[in-house]
Amino acid sequence: MSSDDGLSIFDEEPTKGGAPEGADDATQVLPVVKRESDEKSSPPETAAKPIRTSTTVRPAAQPAGQPSARQDSATQAPAQSARPAAQVPAQPTAPSQAAVRPSGSLVSNPNPSQAPSSPGQSRLPTLPVVRRNGYDQAAVDSLLSQLTNEKAGLGNSLGASEKRVIELESELAGLRKQVSEVEAPSYAGLGGRANELLRLAEEEAEDIRLQAIREATEIRAQATKDAKAIRSDATREAEDMRTVQLAELDEQRTRLIADAEQERALARTEANDLRAAAKREADQLRLAATQESNDAKVSAAREAEKSRAAADREVQEARRTLAVEKERLAKEAADHHSNATAETRRLVEEAEQRAVAAEERATEASAQAATHRQQAQSESDALLTRARREAEQIVASARSQAESLTASGQADADRELAAVRAEVDRMTKRRDAITAQLGALRDVVAGFDD
Repeated sequence: MSSDDGLSIFDEEPTKGGAPEGADDATQVLPVVKRESDEKSSPPETAAKPIRTSTTVRPAAQPAGQPSARQDSATQAPAQSARPAAQVPAQPTAPSQAAVRPSGSLVSNPNPSQAPSSPGQSRLPTLPVVRRNGYDQAAVDSLLSQLTNEKAGLGNSLGASEKRVIELESELAGLRKQVSEVEAPSYAGLGGRANELLRLAEEEAEDIRLQAIREATEIRAQATKDAKAIRSDATREAEDMRTVQLAELDEQRTRLIADAEQERALARTEANDLRAAAKREADQLRLAATQESNDAKVSAAREAEKSRAAADREVQEARRTLAVEKERLAKEAADHHSNATAETRRLVEEAEQRAVAAEERATEASAQAATHRQQAQSESDALLTRARREAEQIVASARSQAESLTASGQADADRELAAVRAEVDRMTKRRDAITAQLGALRDVVAGFDD
């Protein structure tokens, strides 16, 4: 854009203290706006230099065709005071990702690869769908993180834009103040030519001041208009994006619900099939178990019948064997009883004979002992008589000898009697043992009879 065609402006609506109304978090208005002025109200004879972002703003210029006048420092001061200059700080350039909208606003797009072709087109990528679980959780988290970062970046850029608007508004107020503080110079005492030059310079300065005021008003109005357009576009785009996102979310929810219903129906069908198959298998197993149970019962009945017949045969055989054995034992018991009775009688007779012999021996031993005693008494009497005849020493000797003989005979008799009594006791015990044995044999025979 050339300096003769119009003005370059870089300003938004000079809103004091906040973001433009209706700005959405999803969009961000960048502070740099460049467009030509629709109205050119500058006089033909004057040309205003463009206001550049990195140069000094000069609202006044030398009129075309006017010869330059050399004046001293006193006469040049009023003319120079009519050309106030303000240093405008350089405006930061827009991010490389910015995209110019048709209305002239500059809208940031943090992700150029996903820039929507129209306000109604969504920037959201298609999320991968995972079977049975909806969308992939990692993709959803990544998308949410991306949207959060975009929102934070847009908020930061919006804050910078608002700060820049406030700074430019303050600079504009300073320029207005400088213009209003310019006093009308006094031309008294100057020559006609100098007076005319100063008058023309004053008129030119006044025209430049009025032009600067008009241009500032136009800039303010244009900035207000652009800010409203940008805010309206941002609001509309945010609403479109929100509508598209809500529609996509509704579509995703509907698809998820449909998928869930399909999965539920599929699971229900599979469950019914499994239940029917399990029921058929259970019925088959039940029939097989019933058949096996019946076969087992029949087989068990046959085995039981065989076992019962075998047991009956064994019982009959055992009875026959028991009868034969009983008869044999009875015969043996009878023979044994006869033999035992004969043996017992023989033993009893022998015992009785021995007892009689023992009694006879005992009687004989007693008689012999009595005879010995009588003999000893006789000898003792004889010896006593002889002793009386002898001396006292022979009497003691004879008495001692007699007593010794008496004790010896008594001991022999006692030993013989004890032996006889022991033999009698032994025979008695033998008889008792034989009697007990016969009683046991009778009990055995009685048991076989039962």
